[in-house]
Amino acid sequence: MNFMPPVKSKRWSIWFGVYGLVLWLLLILYRFAFLGQSMDIIIVLRFALFAFVISGILNGFGWLGARYLWLLSTAGIMLGMILMYAYTSRDLSGWEDLAGFLTFVVFMVGGFAIGLLVEGINLIMKRQRRNP
Repeated sequence: MNFMPPVKSKRWSIWFGVYGLVLWLLLILYRFAFLGQSMDIIIVLRFALFAFVISGILNGFGWLGARYLWLLSTAGIMLGMILMYAYTSRDLSGWEDLAGFLTFVVFMVGGFAIGLLVEGINLIMKRQRRNP
């Protein structure tokens, strides 16, 4: 994981901004371009808040040194985003937008939970090696 900034580096703040911006743009693209909804500034601001809160949480953990959490959560977000777009592209009964977004949230939270589990196991393994 050499591509990630070191622990407590100022580069994490740049990653926070870029991560939040990319996530926000993908959510806007999904809502307004892919679903064809009309532009609404309130929805745009809600997506911005959602994206930057998620980015702040994940990059905050990355700044603290939880690299596996950041990596697995990002993988969950990417997989959830892909599945959200895939489910929405199907011609279902009108619930595809909700089903797609719920799929995104499930994979995002699942990636976070798996990341927490891996970080916990990693912490236990490190402590056991120090204190045999």
